[in-house]
Amino acid sequence: MLQTVEDAAPKKRSGLHYAFVICLGGFLTQFIVLSAQRLPAISLESIRQALGASYSEIGLITSVYMVFYAGLSFAWGMLADKIGTRKAIVAACSLAAVGAILFGFFAPMGLGVAIVTWAIAGCGTAGLLMAILPKIVSRWFAPHKRGMGMSLITPGANFSALVLGIVAPMIIGSLGWAMSYVIFGIIYAMIAIFIAITFREGPEELGLAPYGAPEGVQAAPEPKVEAGRAEKAKGNGGSAIARVLKMPITWHFGIFYIIYQIGYMAATQYYVATVQAVGFDLAQASLSISIAGVCCIITELILGQVSDRVERKSLIAFMVALNAVFGFGYFFYLTSGAAMNLAVLYFFVAGNTACTGVITVIMTCAGEYYDDEIRATGTGVVGTINIVGRYLGPWLAGVVIDMTGVVGNSFLIVGITMAIAAVIAFAMPKRGVARKQMQQAK
Repeated sequence: MLQTVEDAAPKKRSGLHYAFVICLGGFLTQFIVLSAQRLPAISLESIRQALGASYSEIGLITSVYMVFYAGLSFAWGMLADKIGTRKAIVAACSLAAVGAILFGFFAPMGLGVAIVTWAIAGCGTAGLLMAILPKIVSRWFAPHKRGMGMSLITPGANFSALVLGIVAPMIIGSLGWAMSYVIFGIIYAMIAIFIAITFREGPEELGLAPYGAPEGVQAAPEPKVEAGRAEKAKGNGGSAIARVLKMPITWHFGIFYIIYQIGYMAATQYYVATVQAVGFDLAQASLSISIAGVCCIITELILGQVSDRVERKSLIAFMVALNAVFGFGYFFYLTSGAAMNLAVLYFFVAGNTACTGVITVIMTCAGEYYDDEIRATGTGVVGTINIVGRYLGPWLAGVVIDMTGVVGNSFLIVGITMAIAAVIAFAMPKRGVARKQMQQAK
């Protein structure tokens, strides 16, 4: 088991630490996650016309995908704790690749085939966000460098959004929507191969200490993460998932994440629609997302560094509260009756989106609440719990919009839920208190 390294002066090394190669692989996994989520939206109209389906029917492709994407996080976490993070993340990337390629070849056969094949991709991407990454970062980076490590990985998602918005329409226009999925599936497979070749279970496999560890600290050589840790978990009070479910922090963090996801999904689902609803065209509305994506990347990089110097849960609470301020501000502006200024709309969309860069800190913080042998299971369970918020967010916003006829009212939900989530985050225990709870759960 890796030694725990608390705050100390980092060891100076010559050359690039291998942890940054691991970050590159993690960055690429986030490319898979977001491109798989956004590609159906870009190709939706083409798919609908090819299959002769209605909008509600075609929406099932994404809905079923999300069930598996959000619902299987805990399973991937348990698998990573059992067989190791490297094998689990390669398997997740490979499954996402298989799903995308199968969708490209067979989705034209009918709606049912399209739903099933894209669900396979959802099963794969379920292992590429909350379930495994916090454990990887916790192993490769010392505690006072983990925020920085995660901040180098999570921007892969927003980078994917920027690339996808330019490249995907070009591929669809020249080769067709089906071939675009095959091409992206091949890219996913290449990422899986890269990770299989370059990933290591921990720095000890290369005779290294975690990045940022004080001089003289060295992890034990030749780690045995598979059977040894599974047996240890059983010997310490039951299975890994039983220990996780007995810990108060699991439910505290889970409730926070549900409320947060309601606001997050209510915002992301209607960004473009709010700009269009006040008279601007699709191109102008879509540009708001590109601008916001750049802002979010910058925020992720900054917040990761800041979280290594302050209490992470307090930083989460502050950024979520700031998101509430932007949510309320956007709601009041959209419903003010004043003439809409496009620059002001961009400001609010960018502000709301930039605040969501706190995901870097959320993932880092969640991983630190669990011991290494159950870390992936713990974060995987939290990731699965948030499926409730993912589905309540768009639904609640849609109900409010249907009742009032005002798209901007969705951001009233954003403001309220983010404010509540900020209070819940601030009330989270500090890491030391949570570790005492973890010992009691053994």
